[in-house]
Amino acid sequence: MLNKMKIINIFSIAFLIVLSSGLTGAGQLETLETDELEESYLKGSREEKSQQCRKEVASLFGGECTTCHNNDITDFTEKGDKARDDMKAAIAIGVKCEYCHADNEHFTNRYKIAVGMFRLSEMMDVECNFCHIGRHILTPRGETAKISMLAENWGETGNERCLKCHIEKKQFKLNARGENVLNALMCQ
Repeated sequence: MLNKMKIINIFSIAFLIVLSSGLTGAGQLETLETDELEESYLKGSREEKSQQCRKEVASLFGGECTTCHNNDITDFTEKGDKARDDMKAAIAIGVKCEYCHADNEHFTNRYKIAVGMFRLSEMMDVECNFCHIGRHILTPRGETAKISMLAENWGETGNERCLKCHIEKKQFKLNARGENVLNALMCQ
């Protein structure tokens, strides 16, 4: 029991330090520097979207339309399904493909962060817009997650540390330890 209280106190102190020192502000996790995207990654009529896709997506990856679409452009291929998921992430954080992709085979320095975030979203069964709503803007859940990620040194320790307090595939639902930590923080 005494050991659990020590853990809770240490976590509480770390939480308060992070909160009071302003580490929850912009710039602590990789921040975005592009214009916010609106509802859709590609905008306009079907033809305009097709032109944007050829210009922005296909040219970056050196592919033809059939890389992501069937011959009639009515369905996605397996690669197209992945690209559609990546576009959902791009919309949520307000960036375009080249934010993470340098070309078809190379990535920018943000790739490792993106991979960690994709794994986290899969582990907790959420989409990117659960926490992100555009450039420099997080949902209330996202702000809470950011505080926890900073307190737990997520960049170094990775996603598995989240499972100390959360239940896998339950959209960040707390387990018994997480509930105890939360209750201890609320009682202070």
